[in-house]
Amino acid sequence: MPAGNHPNSNRSDPPHIVILIPCLNEAQSIAQVVQDFKHELPEARVLVFDNGSTDHSAEIAAAAGAEVFSEKRQGKGSVVQTMFQTIEADLYVMVDGDDTYPAGRVRALIEPVLQDQADMSIGSRFQQESNSQFRWVNLLGNIFFQGLINFIFQTHLTDILSGYRCLSRRIVKRLPLFERGFEIEAELTVKSLERGYRLIEVPVDLRPRQEGSHSKIRIVQDGIKILATIFALFRDYKPLTFFGSVGLAFILSGLIPGLVAVAGYLETGLVTHFPSAILSVGMILTGLLCITIGLVLHTLDRRFREMEYLIGIYFDHISAKENKRE
Repeated sequence: MPAGNHPNSNRSDPPHIVILIPCLNEAQSIAQVVQDFKHELPEARVLVFDNGSTDHSAEIAAAAGAEVFSEKRQGKGSVVQTMFQTIEADLYVMVDGDDTYPAGRVRALIEPVLQDQADMSIGSRFQQESNSQFRWVNLLGNIFFQGLINFIFQTHLTDILSGYRCLSRRIVKRLPLFERGFEIEAELTVKSLERGYRLIEVPVDLRPRQEGSHSKIRIVQDGIKILATIFALFRDYKPLTFFGSVGLAFILSGLIPGLVAVAGYLETGLVTHFPSAILSVGMILTGLLCITIGLVLHTLDRRFREMEYLIGIYFDHISAKENKRE
């Protein structure tokens, strides 16, 4: 890792750690979450970002000892973007405010990032050591999206959508995040993988929500948004694979009417299936065009990644100089 990325590089003081808690109408659980994390990690700042709660969650969090901020834009993704853009720290722990993730695992989550073994550690609810309790529909959704991302991006993660993570300053300040809703975890995971950041999973248990507390996830609407986000990221970060697959499908499909036209010509000596011939040519040309688009976008993607890498090295150099001055 380049100089200045590790929390302790060129510094003798302990790392500055923040606990970031997105919150929307979690009055029943937010105080417990704040108190548990303050007990487990007393050296960390506990920050609650309220997203327009109407049940006094912000007041309850403040009374429990948290620093409370407000985010007017609706959606968990909007809250995460604001947290990452405005808060300065060495290590960032992100956790939901519904008291379903165990505060007792926070040091295990921090350790790989603190020791420079990973840029982001993910609290996995699906490890063999985990004892998690899911609603069946949430379980099926997580398994589906996990399998899809692992297949598309050739990885082996067990929990793509976990809301319990520890991130280094390097990854927090460099990742461009744009999703507004619960698809933010998928975006965060995929963009980290595609930029070569080191991800590690730490087993955690998932508890059921407290009685009377309700999930903010809308199964159908948010499921569709997550699926659309995954395919958009597939298109943007693997354009040759995406457009090449579409192009190959067009070419293979175009061969079917083409064979019909060729068979008619061989039988009669005349082109008797003009519509089939025209359809075949059109589909094959469309396929070749898709493959060409994929090649062009793939080349552009490589160039932009090289530029992003060089910019990152420059800012690492600036950060190292600032740390030395401190």
